[in-house]
Amino acid sequence: MKKMMLMVGLLSLTTTIFAQGIYIGPRVGATFADINFDGDEDLDPDSRTSVLFGGVLELALSDNFAIQPEVSYISRGYDGLGNNTSLFDNTLTLNYIDFGGLLKFKTGSSEQLSAYIGAGPYYSYLVSGEIGNTDIDFDADETFERGDWTAAFAAGVQLPIGESYLFLDARYLLGLTDVWDSDDDVEVNNRSFNISAGFMFPIVD
Repeated sequence: MKKMMLMVGLLSLTTTIFAQGIYIGPRVGATFADINFDGDEDLDPDSRTSVLFGGVLELALSDNFAIQPEVSYISRGYDGLGNNTSLFDNTLTLNYIDFGGLLKFKTGSSEQLSAYIGAGPYYSYLVSGEIGNTDIDFDADETFERGDWTAAFAAGVQLPIGESYLFLDARYLLGLTDVWDSDDDVEVNNRSFNISAGFMFPIVD
């Protein structure tokens, strides 16, 4: 009985906190990624362009603040290292599942075009990759860290369409983990910029 009352209480509290609205929807876009080699300025990788996709949940805290949990599939890496052909066969593809979210500050009204900025942490898990045209065998090759902590910074706009809304945003993703487990003094971090759009449907409005 006590457990049932606790569950009802938590449900009521959650509904009250997010009474401003709960939205869910898909997100698709493009990622422009490269890698920063801290300790070897001679390496200047070429940006890699790929498609991203995922799902978004927005939990409104008030008219101006919201939490936006997300899960996305994103590719990182680079498409070349100039004249250097000795490292990773000159191309590298790293495919991640990103888990995390943004704390958003929104301006304007929910009935008209509005803008927002946001920031938040993400954990990226490396699910597959390629060096040149060869798949990476993570069981045999322990060169790469499977997990990467990332800080995301976003800015975007929202356009109401009935009770739903369309959004368009741009983000900078700063990798915080040394993803290449080597014995030298070079630290390898993911860097990427992406643009994306999505359509959000109300669950609670």
